[in-house]
Amino acid sequence: MSNKDNNDIFRALASGTRRKILAVLSSGDCHVAGLARKVEISVPVAAKHVKMLEECGFVKRRRYGRTHIISLDKDPSERLGEAFSNEHSVSVKAGSTVLDVLRKVSAVEIKHVGDHELVASIGGKEGFYIYEIDSVMPEKAISEMRVESDTVIRWKRLVPVTEKEIKVEVTE
Repeated sequence: MSNKDNNDIFRALASGTRRKILAVLSSGDCHVAGLARKVEISVPVAAKHVKMLEECGFVKRRRYGRTHIISLDKDPSERLGEAFSNEHSVSVKAGSTVLDVLRKVSAVEIKHVGDHELVASIGGKEGFYIYEIDSVMPEKAISEMRVESDTVIRWKRLVPVTEKEIKVEVTE
């Protein structure tokens, strides 16, 4: 991801209005006029904000005649996390495992849990990790998954994000 893309992401999130739009969309899809009403702005202003969020990959639009339905394209926290990802290029022989590829670019700590291998840290960053190959999450362990052709492997560290907070009052 380029610096320009990163700057656009942060510029999009710098607006309180755009953050409100994302909050509204986190509850479900909405048409532009509905967004304008919920955020208390005019429809043309809402359309401009939606366009910027769309260009940054936060939202997507479906058209039904003159009605535009807006929905989240990616969770904002996931999109923001991508701004801090590291990109690497490596060459490996066909048949190399995903673990072999990862070891070429980072120090990797593997934990054995039962008969499973889990990535416990990458480059000194501890956490829980999952991986995708060409945007698909495989069902094989990293030591079993083989790379047979040019591909993109994405490592994602699972970061706890508060999705919902519930305050519970116990009565007698």
